[in-house]
Amino acid sequence: MNKDLKNEWQLNYDSGDAWGSCMQWLFAVCDYLTFETDECVPDHWQFKPSPFGANEDDYTYQTLKELDVPSEDVLHFGGLLVRFSELLKRKGLNY
Repeated sequence: MNKDLKNEWQLNYDSGDAWGSCMQWLFAVCDYLTFETDECVPDHWQFKPSPFGANEDDYTYQTLKELDVPSEDVLHFGGLLVRFSELLKRKGLNY
């Protein structure tokens, strides 16, 4: 996993709201991949982009733009977030 992404995740992760932290980052990752790179968001992530474009005011989206990490690393990070969200669902920690 990309070191910069891992550091940002650790800095911003809210253990009291794991689902919220996961979704905030996952939406930002999907927006970033859709609107800033040539990568496609995998269909199994079930993401549909907003017709209004990316949420550019979101801190996590801005962070992804500022870090300027390779899109393959962002895609890998998104895959980890999807797996984490599935784990949270199985534990009943989603809302």
